Amino acid sequence: MAVEQIDQTGGRSVAVEKTHQRTHRAMGTGFTLYVDCADESQAQSCFQSVFEEIDRVETTFSRFRPASEISRINREAADGPMVTDPEVFQLLATAMEVSRKSCGVFDITVGRLTQAWGFHAGRPAIADAAVLAEAEAAVGWELVALDPAWRTVEFLRPGVEIDAGGIAKGHAVDCALEVLRTAGIHGLLDAGSSSIAASDDMFGNKWTVGIASPEDRTRELCRVRIGRRALSTSGTREQSFTHAGRVYSHLIDPTAHGQNRNNELEVLQATVLAPTSMLADALSTAMFLLGPERGGKALKEFPECAVLWVCRGSEGIRWLAEQWPNDGMA
Repeated sequence: MAVEQIDQTGGRSVAVEKTHQRTHRAMGTGFTLYVDCADESQAQSCFQSVFEEIDRVETTFSRFRPASEISRINREAADGPMVTDPEVFQLLATAMEVSRKSCGVFDITVGRLTQAWGFHAGRPAIADAAVLAEAEAAVGWELVALDPAWRTVEFLRPGVEIDAGGIAKGHAVDCALEVLRTAGIHGLLDAGSSSIAASDDMFGNKWTVGIASPEDRTRELCRVRIGRRALSTSGTREQSFTHAGRVYSHLIDPTAHGQNRNNELEVLQATVLAPTSMLADALSTAMFLLGPERGGKALKEFPECAVLWVCRGSEGIRWLAEQWPNDGMA
């Protein structure tokens, strides 16, 4: 995706007065923040506050950090209900809701499956059958019990492992933008060109996001005015491999023995517009795995959201949309 600011006449421009930008590396990607500030000093203060908040979210939700809250849950939740903090509980509750409404294809308990397929270490390969079977036995969103009255989380089977990677980046974007809103600063955050959101309608409406073809990144399929909506794209271009003519990716469908079973079309990319980045992040994964037919039905559970699929069929590349805004069509 490409994000650009537009001038008052609707033409695209990247050189706009008062807009400052900086990129920060976190969560395995680059977070580029654009802020509307009067001077460089105010902009630098915004950059520091926002990037510190993103780092805090990563520290909390990374399963690769032994001291993180997610790591603590993975170690202890199979022993019985354990209390967690409100922020973590809310993210887990949102993840469970998306799982329930997406027929279980979005599932943060896929930690063992990503390990079995080698994606967690950046060395993907065909999973060993025995290792895969063991991992599948410990996967399933229904194996996580949440009690809102006591704010506890419990794993109902040993070996369950949460991987919040499919939702935590969106949460980081939401938290970062809340820092700007509290400070009264207009801004837009681009998280690795896969998650983009603005702090408010006024600033967000000055920006358009180009949805690129997954096969030719220089070709834009359409542009959408971002507003205060959050946008997230999921695809296999960066993390996938092909074996015996079949594509295997890091976007794992836990209901299909670890890989996507969508046969109606080969889904190359799914882009979602949602009220929050956390929801857009999770839902773009779900919509990618479900595909247009099943995804269109599941989207009825998310009336404030929209989705754009890019697929390959017998007639070549095509794109299909559900509830996509009119301003987003090429």
